[in-house]
Amino acid sequence: MATNPATSDDLQARSLRTLTAQELSVGDVLLEDAWNIIVTRLPSVATRLDVAPLDEAFEALVIQVQTSMVLRVINNPDGKLEEQVDDYSYRIDSARSTGALYLSEYELDILGSGDDGSEAFTIKPYFTPPTPIDPWCL
Repeated sequence: MATNPATSDDLQARSLRTLTAQELSVGDVLLEDAWNIIVTRLPSVATRLDVAPLDEAFEALVIQVQTSMVLRVINNPDGKLEEQVDDYSYRIDSARSTGALYLSEYELDILGSGDDGSEAFTIKPYFTPPTPIDPWCL
């Protein structure tokens, strides 16, 4: 089974600021938690990462989703929606304000695309000729 592809370097690369040593340490743990959430919801993700040759674009997508999940927590660990002091007020987008580690519906969709087994609108470029009928078997 595939292992967690994301590292703290991936986390730092996608952050808009330099992360502290504590944030990177907690981030490593949260990346593992995010990986567990992903493979629990979509076991096919681990299967797709095990296939040789490795689909590097899909692996990059998994890393992107994992780091997004973790950065939502690191950037808003208290889950604040808004704060106000005198005439200053600050409001965080409600989608980012939970402070919880979660897989969004959009992330679930992009990681799971192609997993439903549906072949609707699929054109297969091969033809299997019919088996000739043996007149002696009739």
